[in-house]
Amino acid sequence: MALQCWKLIRLVRNAALIPRNVNCHTEALQNKVMKRKEYRTENNFIYLEDPDTFGTLAGKKNHEVLLEDEGDIKEEKFLKDRPLKSQILTTKQYADLIKQYLERKRIKEAIDVLEVRMLKEDRATPENYIYNILIGACADVGYTKKAFKLFNDMKRRALKPTGDTYTCLFNACANSPWPENGLKHAQHLRTLMIEKGIEPNLTNYNAMIKAFGRCGDLPTAFQIVDEMISKKIKIRVHTFNHLLQACISDNNSGLRHALVVWRKMLKMREKPNIFSFNLMLKCVKDCQLGTAQEIHELIGIIQDHIIPNTVILSAVQNNSSLEAGNRNAKRKQLPENHTVDNNKKDLDISYEVPNTDLKEEALSHTENEDMPIEIVNKSIQTLPKIDERTSPNLLSRSLKMEQVLALKEIQSVQDKFAVVGGQDDFLKEMAVYSVKPDIKTFTQMLPLLEETKEAELKLLETIKSSDVIADIDFYNMLIKKRCLRSDYIGAFEIKEMIENETKRRKRKYGLKKKYELKKNIMTYGVLAMACDTKEKAECLLVEMKEEQLKVNIEILGSMLRQGTVACQFEYITYIMKYVKDENLKPNGLFIKHLESFIEKCTDKMQKTAKGSYKCSPEFVKSFKKFADHYNKWLKQFDIDSTLAEEHPWKQFQEPYPETVQHQNFTIKEPKRFFKRDRKFFKYTSKL
Repeated sequence: MALQCWKLIRLVRNAALIPRNVNCHTEALQNKVMKRKEYRTENNFIYLEDPDTFGTLAGKKNHEVLLEDEGDIKEEKFLKDRPLKSQILTTKQYADLIKQYLERKRIKEAIDVLEVRMLKEDRATPENYIYNILIGACADVGYTKKAFKLFNDMKRRALKPTGDTYTCLFNACANSPWPENGLKHAQHLRTLMIEKGIEPNLTNYNAMIKAFGRCGDLPTAFQIVDEMISKKIKIRVHTFNHLLQACISDNNSGLRHALVVWRKMLKMREKPNIFSFNLMLKCVKDCQLGTAQEIHELIGIIQDHIIPNTVILSAVQNNSSLEAGNRNAKRKQLPENHTVDNNKKDLDISYEVPNTDLKEEALSHTENEDMPIEIVNKSIQTLPKIDERTSPNLLSRSLKMEQVLALKEIQSVQDKFAVVGGQDDFLKEMAVYSVKPDIKTFTQMLPLLEETKEAELKLLETIKSSDVIADIDFYNMLIKKRCLRSDYIGAFEIKEMIENETKRRKRKYGLKKKYELKKNIMTYGVLAMACDTKEKAECLLVEMKEEQLKVNIEILGSMLRQGTVACQFEYITYIMKYVKDENLKPNGLFIKHLESFIEKCTDKMQKTAKGSYKCSPEFVKSFKKFADHYNKWLKQFDIDSTLAEEHPWKQFQEPYPETVQHQNFTIKEPKRFFKRDRKFFKYTSKL
């Protein structure tokens, strides 16, 4: 025992002696370094520094201090602060973080998860799934530049783009705020796919048609359909819906192209769905039939594809005569809603696509693939009867030619809607294909109705009979429609209707969000168009404060316009003061209303001076007072920044603004795999 204690003491003593020797050796080295070296010249002059060193007059140079570059510091920190493997999340966990931001429309924060957290902080290796999510998010909001930047970064990291990647990129081109820029990117992307030998799938082709169509290149959209047919890809109803979107981009003759696409869809025996009918309503609202020559060509196409009803009638008679012997006789399939008229007025027609490459020869092989239908006749075969159409419906298979010959007289939206059947016949045509209308159908049908309360009330009754629940957007459009025809009393009647409907739904459905009807900021925006007096505007603004809705410059601009139309100086001054009190920034339209109002008043003053118009003394006095107030009010704002148009992508390059209505939210961090909740169970014997 004593021997072991002695050895331990000796080890401690030796360990204590080692640092002392090191310190002594270090001090000796420092003294040797601090001692300056002497240099002797030919004249025996002694210099303490090297005579070959240039620039000693500037002072002593400290060679011990080294200049470090910022890049070297970052590189050293990058190599030193390497995260542990346990700190890096999986691809699914990063995707869940991105999706949480995208659910709240925060594009900038979602992109920072990839560019900052994954690549810089965690140094994780991203996969193409992460890039596809972000490219799709940028495509939905039209952030085309960032979508292609992520695509290039994806290729730089040797990640293979998938079919979803190209679909999202074409959608980014379609939603671009500048059609010319979107068309340029779409052409480049399609050329890139051809050069690399990438075979597009059906979804890629539909996205291509949508991109080229929305960007205004309608011939290329039809050319893509020809390419699909040449590759023996079945043209389904979804492809025709994308073609209808392409037709909407042509305001001059888009309705004509849409009717041609519709006839091709019927000829290829594709059943239209709810999206097809909604797109057709959109096309009726925004597009025209074209010039008189194009309308004449459309009528000629209809006449070239006439099938006489004698052929159909003879087929029915032959079929009824073979009642006992040939029960399973095959005959030519009749259209679902085809009617047989003894006067030979209803004709089955089909169209040719004008000015495109979608030719009859290319479509013939798809029609021949349809198998004939066997019809068993247990009794005398009769065709189903449909109510006789009182107006021409170019969407149906049967058409009365004598009613189509007056297409040149179509000018208004109501006339165009009548060509496709009007309210009643359009809904009947949907019932033929077993398509149930939704609230979007009735919302798009609303601007196409006659400017009367009777037509609007009839539409409301139709909604109730169709078991469709109207949402707040439908009522907002109804208020706007009445405001545009200056029916301000009727607009506030719709507001009362919303309140009564809200109470009824609460009693019937309770707190189910599916059936909730609540006034939003758009409701007050369209109601502002009906505030033609200062008192109505004050009541509406007070009600918005009670509903805890913050007023914006667009609502105040609508009120300002009503004041300028009625030349109510007190009303206009009140709105200008409200803008200042709420610290709102006036936009270009707000300033434009004020400038046009001043020009109108100035013209009246000049005409009064010339004697052609007479203004009252109160008007002259009020205008001078308003002009002084306007000049003082205008100096309180930065007009250059006010009139400057904001870049549409600026909102995606900055953090999301924090407002009262959009409060902050917490991001749920994913759980680490190494942190497991392990519970301790005390061992108990089973014996």
